[in-house]
Amino acid sequence: MTKSLLSAACACALLASFPAEAAQTVRLAHTAAVSHVHHEAAMQFAKAVEARTNGEYKVEVYPAGELGDQPALAEQITLGALDMSIVSLGNMAMYAKELNAMTAPFLFSDYDQAHKVIDGFVMDWMNAKLEANDAVGLSMFDYGFRQTTTKGIVVNSADDLKGVKIRVPPSTGLLAAFDAIGANTQRIAYSELYTSLKQGVVAGEENPVFTILADSLFETQDQLALTNHYFDCQVFLANKMFMDGLPENVRVIFKEEAVKAQNLTREKISHGEAQVIEELKAKGMNVTTPDRASFVSKMKPAYEKVSQLSGKAAMDELLAAIEKTK
Repeated sequence: MTKSLLSAACACALLASFPAEAAQTVRLAHTAAVSHVHHEAAMQFAKAVEARTNGEYKVEVYPAGELGDQPALAEQITLGALDMSIVSLGNMAMYAKELNAMTAPFLFSDYDQAHKVIDGFVMDWMNAKLEANDAVGLSMFDYGFRQTTTKGIVVNSADDLKGVKIRVPPSTGLLAAFDAIGANTQRIAYSELYTSLKQGVVAGEENPVFTILADSLFETQDQLALTNHYFDCQVFLANKMFMDGLPENVRVIFKEEAVKAQNLTREKISHGEAQVIEELKAKGMNVTTPDRASFVSKMKPAYEKVSQLSGKAAMDELLAAIEKTK
């Protein structure tokens, strides 16, 4: 072997002993079922980031509460123990009390209005409040308008739910709304909801129709009331130090793909709701459209409760932003 060929062979051997730098792993956790559009959006984000960074960043998605429930995921983000997650605004209100304002019932009349307010006001307003907790929202996933289901109780007005034992998540506005109409609200962990409904511990619950279908809640409930009492959305959240530490071009990719993932949830949920309702009908659910005014007329105590927790200024700011879209 000539000297030049020997040198080249040695150089190749030396390079081979130093493998290419491993891809940086990014952990993204959420609590939705793998059949839910939030998981689809998370997977779309993961695949797009890996493709656009030529494999330098690999997003590992942990669905269905594998890394904890939403309060736990929110805490992990603020502590820097988790890179990204999908968490409700109600859970983030633990870190910024002003966000309680977004848990108020009957804020939005339809999806279009909700999206305008989120894009034009809520995102910047929210991130200003979360900055001190090392968290940043990249986009907002639709979760859908929440509806009410019951077993054997037909709901045509708010009075039909008076005294009914109904499971409500620990969101300030949701609890306040059902308390205001006289329902017997019960705080039961979501992981125990299906069993509680099946055993008759509670007679009803409330969730977007996508969750009712994806988690088979229709197996325990025969009535679906389209109350549209709360527009539910969840923050596509990241640890701020993690985001700030990304190279600028990669940070741009993360932000762009977060918005694309958001838009997937908007497309599938707002446009797919009617089809899901038809599927629930086919599975035996009776569907009613209760008198909205019968609920709204009873919401004053709920708004007072939410305002106490968010601060009147925050509630007024949000309501002013909503009013501009009317």
